Amino acid sequence: MRLMRVLTRPNLGGPTRQAIALWHAAKARGVRTLLVTGAVDRDEALLSPALAGVPELSLPAALALGEAAEGWVVVPALRRGIAPFADLRAGLALRRLLRAFRPDVVHTHTSKAGWLGRRAARAWPTALVAHTFHGHVLQDYFGRLFSAWLRRQERRAAAATDVLFAVSASCADELAAAGIAARERLQVVPPAVPLLQPWSRDASRRRLELPAAGKAAVCVGRLVPIKRVADFVRAVAACPDLRGDVVGDGPERAAIEALGRDLAPGRVRCLGAVPDIAAVLPAYDALVLPSVREGCPLVAIEAFAAGVPVCGYDVPGVHDVLAELGQGVLVPAAAGVTGLAAALLGLLAAPPGAAALAAANRRAVASCLPAAVFDRQLASYLASPRCHAAPVG
Repeated sequence: MRLMRVLTRPNLGGPTRQAIALWHAAKARGVRTLLVTGAVDRDEALLSPALAGVPELSLPAALALGEAAEGWVVVPALRRGIAPFADLRAGLALRRLLRAFRPDVVHTHTSKAGWLGRRAARAWPTALVAHTFHGHVLQDYFGRLFSAWLRRQERRAAAATDVLFAVSASCADELAAAGIAARERLQVVPPAVPLLQPWSRDASRRRLELPAAGKAAVCVGRLVPIKRVADFVRAVAACPDLRGDVVGDGPERAAIEALGRDLAPGRVRCLGAVPDIAAVLPAYDALVLPSVREGCPLVAIEAFAAGVPVCGYDVPGVHDVLAELGQGVLVPAAAGVTGLAAALLGLLAAPPGAAALAAANRRAVASCLPAAVFDRQLASYLASPRCHAAPVG
């Protein structure tokens, strides 16, 4: 079987890490994968698939190899936002790759790659077309008119897609409510979470330059309004002697740093991107998820694996990971920062039902192992009447 994955940009976000993990899981199953991405934005850190063990190919080399191509190809014209001329160039490059590689399955991830990749797949009509929703930007991101346009684009793309995946039940429910596709068409498959071997607490604290004693909490994510990182800073400020680290970067970084200096001087740090954050999570006593909504936050699964308790607002995506996939402390969104701080203090004092919590979270981690996630995707491909590939070993 030949599989072509298309992703908008290889930044430090969850979709890139999942695509890399799934590349390796597919290879272990004898499935040849060509991972096609755009380039990162200027303000973003690159998560290079090549450094993660995926061979890097130039576009001419991938075209010359044809069906034998395997690895990572960058199409620079594939980028976020509306860029008609760049989109045209990206679409042409994707169609050339499709005709050369002749994939059995085209699987797209994220909105822009989803639109361009699925449209380009018409150049190779024998391929099954799949798409994963890692979340969505249909609300809370843009204005009413642009959001309506996005919904129309997603409906058209979904209608031409053979297999649709969502990373959480909440994500699938919201997509169905927005009319993107019928709920029964949206298969819920959790994210593939590549796990790093956690360091010890002492080693993690030394790596992050945290004192050996004392409590510390962390918030991980891109610093944009929907992540609501300011609520984390305010909650830390309300907890005496607690340190708080913000891991991630984005346009709100300066404002978050200023808020930390104002409300909790010396106790809040913005660390920027920390590529190995999953390995050093044992440095912390709690992970906080203050987002407006999520698809399914990978960092919560990484915290489960590291034995770190998690709390967050009871919102789509966070509810799924802390009440269904695993277990954590959910705070009603209406309770705001006061409720978040109370939950954080409770976790720091004595996590309730620690043994049961650990067992539930081990099961969550197992369900998100890349091999398990790829096997579920593979079964869905092969079950589709549109798939002409032979079963793999």
